[in-house]
Order: sequence, then C-alpha cells, then structure tokens
Amino acid sequence: MSRFSIRPAKAVAASGLTTAASQLVVATLVVVFLYAGRDIFQPLVIAALLAFILAPMISILRRWRLPRIPAVLLSVVIAITILAGLSATIVMQVSQLAEVLPKYEMNLRGKIHALNGGALTTSALEKASGTLKGLQSEINKSTVTTPASPEPKALPVEVRNVEPTGLQSIFDVVRTLLTPVTSAALTILFLIFILLQREDIRDRFLRLVGTDDLQRNTALLDDAATRLSRFFLLQTIVNAGFGLVIGIGLAAIGIPNAALWGIMAALLRYVPFIGAIVAAVLPVALAAAVDPGWTLVIATAVLFIVSETLAGNVIEPLLYGQHTGLSPLAIVIAAMFWALLWGPVGLLLATPLTVCLVVLGSHIEAFRFIAVLLGDEPALEQDEGFYQRLLSGNATEAADQAEKQLKEVSLSVYYDSVPMQALALAQADAAVGKLTADKQLAMRDTIAEVVDALADYGDGEAVVGDGSGPVLCIASRSPLDEAAALMLVHLLEKHGLSARSQAFADVAVAKAIKIEAVDAPLVCLSYFGAGANPAHVRYLIRRLKRRMPMTKFLAGYWLLETDSQKSEDWRTSVGADFVATSLAEAVAVCVREVGVVRPVTEASHIPTPADAHTIANGSAAGTQTPQLAGVAG
Repeated sequence: MSRFSIRPAKAVAASGLTTAASQLVVATLVVVFLYAGRDIFQPLVIAALLAFILAPMISILRRWRLPRIPAVLLSVVIAITILAGLSATIVMQVSQLAEVLPKYEMNLRGKIHALNGGALTTSALEKASGTLKGLQSEINKSTVTTPASPEPKALPVEVRNVEPTGLQSIFDVVRTLLTPVTSAALTILFLIFILLQREDIRDRFLRLVGTDDLQRNTALLDDAATRLSRFFLLQTIVNAGFGLVIGIGLAAIGIPNAALWGIMAALLRYVPFIGAIVAAVLPVALAAAVDPGWTLVIATAVLFIVSETLAGNVIEPLLYGQHTGLSPLAIVIAAMFWALLWGPVGLLLATPLTVCLVVLGSHIEAFRFIAVLLGDEPALEQDEGFYQRLLSGNATEAADQAEKQLKEVSLSVYYDSVPMQALALAQADAAVGKLTADKQLAMRDTIAEVVDALADYGDGEAVVGDGSGPVLCIASRSPLDEAAALMLVHLLEKHGLSARSQAFADVAVAKAIKIEAVDAPLVCLSYFGAGANPAHVRYLIRRLKRRMPMTKFLAGYWLLETDSQKSEDWRTSVGADFVATSLAEAVAVCVREVGVVRPVTEASHIPTPADAHTIANGSAAGTQTPQLAGVAG
C-alpha cells in the first residue's frame, strides 16, 4: 500500500521542482535578454513613459479638432524642444561651473581644515606617518644592489602620444556622440510609433492576455492606461515644480549655476528615497566653497529640506495620494535591480517601470502575482491575517493589528468583522480535520490574550443592569465557540452588564455539567456551524433548562449572518428565546432584556452587521486601495 502512496508524492515533488527550475530559467533568460538588449530597451522604455506623459496633451489637441497625426507630431516636437533646451542648459552650466570652481578652492580647503579641527595632524597620525616612512626606507634599502653585482644604469624613457590626424580627430568625436544621438533618435522614433499605434498595441496586448472576457479586459486596460498617464504627468509636474523652486531658491541665495542644480533636482527626484538627498549634495558642497562662512551652506540645506517635505508630504498626497502603490521594499529592490541592469538610466526609470507592472497586475489577472509581490496592498485580508496570527499563537501581533483598526471603528464592529471571521475560517478547517483539538484550544487562549490586551477600549454608552445576575455565555461544542463567547463577555461588560464565560469543558459532558451562575437571567450559547440542524445547541438548552427554569436563552449562530430565515428556523428548533448572528446583535438583545435601556443617541448607537460588513470590505478598516485609484479623480 505504501508503495503506491509514495510514488505520487515523489512525482508531485519532482513536478514542483521541475516547474520551479523552468521558471528560474525563464527569469534568467529574461534578465540576460534585458541586459544584452539594453541599448534598444532603454529608448523603448523611455518612449513608453513619455507616451504616457504626452497622452493627455494629445487628447486635448484631438478635442480641439486637430487630426491624430498632426496632434502626435506637435506633441513630440514640444517634448523634444523642452528636452533639448534642458540638455543645452546642462551643457552650458557645466562648462561655466568648470571655469569658476578653481576660484573657490581656498574657501573649500579652509572649511575642510576647520571641520577636521587639526585631526589630521594629531600625534597618533604623526606617529603612524613616521612608522610608514620608516618602513618605506627599509624597503628601499633592501632593494639597493650590492657592489659585487652592479646593476646597469637605467635609461630614461619618454612616451609620447602620436598626435591624431584631422580625420582621426573627427572620427573620435563622431564615435563619442554616436551613442547618445542614436539613443535619442531611437527614443523619438519609438515615441512616434507608440503614440500613432496606441490602439493597435492595446489590441495586441489584449490578444496576448486573452479574449475570453474582451469587454472587461478592454475596460480594465483602458482604465490602467488612463491612471498611469495621469500619474506620470502629475509626477512630472511635481518634480518640475520641485526643480523650479530649487533653482529659483538657489539663485536667490547666491549659489552659482542655480539652473543646473534645479534641473538635476527635478531629474533625481525620480529616484526613490535618496533622490532629493543626492541632488542636495553638490549644491551644499558648492555653497561651502563659495561662502567663507556657513550661512550659504545652512540656507541651501534648509531649502532642500523644506522643499522636499512640502512636495512629499503635502503636494503629492493632495494630487495623487500618499503612496506610489508600491511597498517600500519593492521600491528598494526595483531600484537595485534596474540600476544593476541598466546603470543610472535604470535607477531613474526604476519606480515608473515598477508602477506600470503593479498597475497591470492589479487590472490583468495574468499579471496578478506582480501586484501581490510588489504592490502596497496587504498580502492577506484582515481576517486572514488575524487567522494566521491565531495559528502561530502570536497574540502580541494580533492585538497590535486590532489596536490599529480600533482607531477607526468600535470594538463590536471590529470583533464581528475580523476575529469572528477568522474563527469562521478556523471552523472551516476544523470541519475537514485540518485543525486539531489542541490547536483549537491554543487559538482560544490566544483570543483570551487579545481580549485582555483590548480591555481599555470601549464600545458605546453603558447601561445599567437590572441586578438579576450575570449574563452567562457558554460554548456549545468547541473551543472556537468559547473564543467567541469570550469576546461577547468583553462587549457586554463594556456596555455595563455583568457577564461570565463558562468554560467549554464544563458543558462538554452531559452528566458533568458545571454551571456556576444558575441565577443568570440570560444564557447566550455560542455556536459555529451552518451545515446541519444544531443538535448540540438543542440538547444543551434542554439540560440547562432543567437547572435554570426561569432563564431565557439566546442562540448565537455566527455563520448564518446572511440567512435570517435559517437562523429563525434554528431558534425555533432548539427552543431558544432569541437568536443572533453577530456579536453586535447579541449585545443588543442582552442590553434590551437585561439592562435598563437609556435613550439611544448617536454616540450610543449599537453597531449592526452592516457595519461589520463595511469594515470587512475595507472601507472602514482602512484597507489599502491601490494608490492610482485616486489619480483618475
């Protein structure tokens, strides 16, 4: 028997290894292909990004009744003119800077000496320098030849470079300029074709991803293109504005070649995290060289700090949200990957390229894995993440997650939308034998720790109990039911009612039921189950009624939130007085039956299952929406 069971396992393992190996080979080939063809791919990628930026301009020109080809050509000419002007400005500014730098050498030397504070001439360094000189002398002595074997006198040799001919000089200049000119020409050519053949490229991409749901894929792809276009245009405007502010500010401060530093600041701001810092290094160093004091240095540093703070924390969130849609780790990895692959050009293009991939992944199912790996959306839903923490027994992380959500929602809404849904996932696993009894007990203990950690959080306005005894919350058949009962007790106490949870083991055996609060006016039975009629609940209510004839019973059917008719049928079949399908409903019943109800105000509103549904779908819980959703306005 084992012979037949082992072979499939080995076959599955071998198949998995083969698949992983093939995927690794494909990924390696793609990387090699990108690296080997970087001279072609770099202009193509730059052209594609420029096409996204120019798309709104072309749309405006088309709305002005300009035909497509003239609109495209006019947009490209405008872009080329702007880029050519910036390039010419950079060349002239660098030439001017090279001429004036020697004038500031003495100031820079004086500042370096002042910063060192004489550290370079300390006694320790002097001793080290003397030691090195002594070693050098010994080495020189050891290499001196003895008189017995005189060495022939060395003849001086002078190396002279052959002066290039006129034709050779022209060839060297042409070869130097050939690469950037070729790249620029390819970029312009690709840009024109991308803009002219935009719809054809879209149709071919749709054919590539599949035409099974053509209407949906077309709408998603058009939506993604619109969002990307708006995002890159706004990012370009923000970076250009940042560079303009830096240039004007440096000119006002008195830093030479302010236009150069403004252009560099605008370009380097495309580099994530460190772009603005790198852009500030040279202007700050130049300020130190220009000014014998420190006034210009401080003013330049303050200008960059204030400008980047306003651009990153005020302007960008107002225009297109707080994030780029990428996780911070993905941004760093993408920057390293593209920089190693394509050098400085790859570093500048890293974030735009990765944003494109993530947006495509969030819209096209075939690329969904990219959005999961690189996007800033949570890898797991709130309830899935909580369930994972229950499985690992990590009550600290679960409580930390809960505290973040409780800043926006009430305790009962959070309990119903996250921990209760996590327990529903656990019940599904337990029903098919994936969750052992010991693991369920451990999860119950983790829930108890989380409830204890959230003891300081309230849940609406308290009521006054009628003094007839505590509400008793009992698990019907499993530790998962008991975990839900613990949360219900917590909520009832927050509403001012006396409540107690009965351990699952105390009612598990019919002949050994241990009930402490026999005077309880209301018993709440917690039950996770939705398949068959809950016999456990029916038999438990019968046994408890013999001991507590004056008590009313509430059946909590936590998996029947969307089936009110079934929950009512089950209430009748088990002989319960009330029924609830969420903790919020159970609290409302207990407050009505046991508490002295105060006039309901907006502050004391008892959350409903609809509120829990809202947080479960992310709108109240702060579930992250892809950043570019805000870009389309």
